[in-house]
Amino acid sequence: MHRLRALARRSRRTPADAGHRTSRPRLRIAAIAVLALAVAALSACGSSAVTSNGAASSAAPSSAASTAAAPSSAAPASSAAAGSSTTETDLSAVPAGAKEAYTNYQLYSKLYPNAYQNFKPPTGKVQYCESTFYLGNTYQQGEITAFKQMIAKLAKDGKAESNFIVQNSNNSVATQVSQLQSEIQSGCDVIFLNNNSTTAFCDQYTNAIQKNVLVISLDPSYCNNAITVSFDVYENSYQLAANLYKGMNYQGNLLMVTGIPGVADAATATAAATAAMKGHPGLKVVGQYTGQWTASVAQTATAQWIASHPGIKVDGIVDEGAMGVAAETALQQAGRPLAKVSLQEGDCQELAFQKQNPSLVTYMTDQAPAPGAYASMNVALRILAGQQPALDTILYPIPGPTPATFDQWYTPDMTVSSACFASPKPALPAITSYLAQFFTGGTPVASFPEPS
Repeated sequence: MHRLRALARRSRRTPADAGHRTSRPRLRIAAIAVLALAVAALSACGSSAVTSNGAASSAAPSSAASTAAAPSSAAPASSAAAGSSTTETDLSAVPAGAKEAYTNYQLYSKLYPNAYQNFKPPTGKVQYCESTFYLGNTYQQGEITAFKQMIAKLAKDGKAESNFIVQNSNNSVATQVSQLQSEIQSGCDVIFLNNNSTTAFCDQYTNAIQKNVLVISLDPSYCNNAITVSFDVYENSYQLAANLYKGMNYQGNLLMVTGIPGVADAATATAAATAAMKGHPGLKVVGQYTGQWTASVAQTATAQWIASHPGIKVDGIVDEGAMGVAAETALQQAGRPLAKVSLQEGDCQELAFQKQNPSLVTYMTDQAPAPGAYASMNVALRILAGQQPALDTILYPIPGPTPATFDQWYTPDMTVSSACFASPKPALPAITSYLAQFFTGGTPVASFPEPS
């Protein structure tokens, strides 16, 4: 339970500095005390330490959501200067079998060369950490659960420390920058990052690579020295909205339930949904509000909108993640007809809603937290094995349920009130196969631990 404080004193050895012990700057006494108390208070919650800051239209190319490219050993070589680069690269750095997943990438992310050419994988057990910005929603909670499951398997095999250190900034950019700096200085070998700013962490990425710390960002960063592993939020959001509008025959009133204000993914999803409306004057947004990617928040916000807009019919719901069923529940409880909706989170309540109301769900993807965590761990393990990525920005398609494969995700015990996610198992083989084409050199990874 004092793992973080102990890590401040731990030194890391790499093949290049065996026999030479590097010193870590000491944490301030007050910071150590606060972190130690937080870790101790949460030590009963398994093996992880968590700290928190108190508080289809033809207008766009078709989605690559069901594409899984075969492994390839011909990933493009990076031209990055050793250790760092501020120069962007382009689609020429992307493996041929992955280019479809980068459709409209420039509306979501930037592409950078590989900055990890001189990275030296640590010897011995790897210390995994995470820095996240909001643990108030089920997605990030599920993501941490998936990481814990995979790290437990690695620890059992002697490849990882059993303690997974998690710090939560509670939507404060300044706090998260400080927490990320603390993790870099305190001995984390691999840091999974949910960032809530595309630029605020750039100095820390440079600091991390200088200290031989691997940072895997699950959100876009507009600088390199961190490996971004994500799906193309713009393209996915565009297809979700475009298929919803098509299912509405491009006529009717819309509720747009958005993510957390100020976060790049939320802004990107809103921009994509708005762009998909272009050329369809019969569509009208009658309500737009944040649901913070949290079902309870979205349901309350939708109920408040309904109460203040009597008599306004809702024909469709733009759901930017984990909020569509909650909005439908608010409509139902108010005695309103259910609306058409596209769903993307892959949680149990969405699958149950789809099963009960197939005519209302116009499109579905499965960006559940476990497949996303698995993709990030997959990339981390390859780099730890000495493999070199083709570029710093790895975007992957979302393997989701189709009408033919729906029952691989859905189980009869799921209800619209279920607080769970579907098993990630159907998505994992395609993710592993797809990611292989981005890497060259190093040694093969014997096996990738799977979340359950």
